[in-house]
Amino acid sequence: MSELNNLQNDSSTVLTPRKKTMSQAALAANRANAKKCTGPKTREGKFKSSLNALKHGLYSHNFIIKTEDAAIFENFSKSFIDEFEPSTPSELELLKQLISAAWRRNRISELIQLRLNQAIDTVTATLDPALAEVPEIRMAAHISLLAFEKLEAEKPSFARLEAHELRLSSLFQRILSRLHSICDKKLRNKTKFAMDPLFCAA
Repeated sequence: MSELNNLQNDSSTVLTPRKKTMSQAALAANRANAKKCTGPKTREGKFKSSLNALKHGLYSHNFIIKTEDAAIFENFSKSFIDEFEPSTPSELELLKQLISAAWRRNRISELIQLRLNQAIDTVTATLDPALAEVPEIRMAAHISLLAFEKLEAEKPSFARLEAHELRLSSLFQRILSRLHSICDKKLRNKTKFAMDPLFCAA
């Protein structure tokens, strides 16, 4: 009995639990499995992933510039998603194009407004004092005319910005028409299916 007690009290004989170590083969297998986990595999899963990414602003870096607010873009894109409720990859792609065209068109509109207001401020600051007697309505029109002339003389031309805005507006309308056409077709198919005698009988 005394020998047993001596063995238990001897630190050299105390058994300590070994830390489990993973072999190199097991580590390699884990890394290989991790690489296989690359997200959703099915078409439906990939579509839902892309839709959620657009809805939550994960694609915002493809649309906004550094001076723009990602949260504003997220709300902007979500409003289109809620309106059209895309259900296929092609519809989602069209919706991305629509959002892009609308967002860029709004950006150009703001730039046009900014440049025009800057030109008006410049013209007003250098206005001939002799024009002070001109009626206010005529003066406003005169200042606007001078501001437009100033912008047309600058590079890039103000007209180029306006033309770009019109192109984006036209692109937006074309995509919008396609989406509306798809929505109308889906609605007709849904209505036709609901009126099918076999469906009604069921």
